[in-house]
Amino acid sequence: MDSLFILNASGAALLEKHWCDDRAIRRASLVVVPAFARYLASVEAAADAEPMWSGPQGTVCIHIQRQELIYLGIVSREVPPLEVLELLEGVVQALGEYVGRLSELTIKENFVTVYQLLSEMVDSGAMVTTDTAVLRGLVPVPNLVNRVLENVSGIGIGPERRPNVNTSATPWRAQGIRHSTNEFYVDIAERIDAIIAASGAVVAYDVNGEISCKSRLTGMPELVLTLNRPEIMDDVVFHPCVRRRAWDAERTIGFVPPDGPFKLASFHVAMETSPRSLPLHVRAQASRSGGTHTVEIAVDPGQCHGRPIEKLGVRVPLPLQAYNIGVQCKTGAHKVTNARPPQVEWTVKSVRPGDRGLRLSIQYHMHGEGAAAGGTPPAEQQGVAAAFVDFEIAGYSAASIKVDALRLLRESYKPFKGVRYVTKAGSFQVRF
Repeated sequence: MDSLFILNASGAALLEKHWCDDRAIRRASLVVVPAFARYLASVEAAADAEPMWSGPQGTVCIHIQRQELIYLGIVSREVPPLEVLELLEGVVQALGEYVGRLSELTIKENFVTVYQLLSEMVDSGAMVTTDTAVLRGLVPVPNLVNRVLENVSGIGIGPERRPNVNTSATPWRAQGIRHSTNEFYVDIAERIDAIIAASGAVVAYDVNGEISCKSRLTGMPELVLTLNRPEIMDDVVFHPCVRRRAWDAERTIGFVPPDGPFKLASFHVAMETSPRSLPLHVRAQASRSGGTHTVEIAVDPGQCHGRPIEKLGVRVPLPLQAYNIGVQCKTGAHKVTNARPPQVEWTVKSVRPGDRGLRLSIQYHMHGEGAAAGGTPPAEQQGVAAAFVDFEIAGYSAASIKVDALRLLRESYKPFKGVRYVTKAGSFQVRF
């Protein structure tokens, strides 16, 4: 990778780091990034932009968007794109654990820390490490005093700035760790990627999950985590602390944990395309009567083991020429965003298992409506193509993956253990 940029939603660079010569630096800053910003402005939403885009002068732009920020890697030679995407995801995770919620303000407030982290994570354009347990020995977590001094002088001071590199057989965990209380928490978060037909039939359905942990254990403990359905997990990616032999032989996860929060594993589960397995059912219908277009969306809770569906949101992008937009819904709140294209957003705080009759109705007209010479309306005059659904269900696992047991070895104390499950919508869309 030649360069890495952190951009705001409008495409302006907040921070840039380069591993190339001066000519390539000028090309990236003055030519490629402005061209990429124009590309983002040309798509309906930044989330709809392709993760890889052919830039000017033989460059390729590989990017991800998280919340309001865009992380852009620029390459000019043959590089596996998944490696760049993995690096960008690692950068987002590491920065988030250092500075909290990532935003334009927090990046500016912690500029020196972020720049130091990028210098340690990437060397000559190749990923070195994104493990925060290792990075904490190289770059201290910023506190209020250091942040003020960094903003004034541009450099950090204090004895905690001295690197503390761990060169043991477990570089992710330092020796001599002590805690007054011993605790270990496991969070299994799953995201549902689904494509639903207008009738409610499931076209595609997959689950991507992450196992995140927070460790506050004394000494050098070894843990063994046993799951109930490890055989259905594929594309499993583990933290370096995991002993792969135990997983390959017995499908158990044995590891010496880093201290603090870390991502233990990520996985994918290919689900059967059965509507009854969805935690909520969505049906959509689009019709036209004269000059009035009508879009109706119905949402009903599905099988989610009696758990409420929280933070339900439905986003419906409308055609560019839509005007005189009217919205009706008996439950929740709605708003119309007059962007390009305009869109309707419908939010419901909570949906209980027995709730029925959640309906959204949208009516609109279109400027300059008419058929082209061939009888087919222009693309900008065609109706709504899809609706996008967001939701969150606490205590529910879409893939039914649970923790069967968590055993502690090599230490005599009994830690407090906690497990949480949450399922969210990933790319969940309903096509008309």
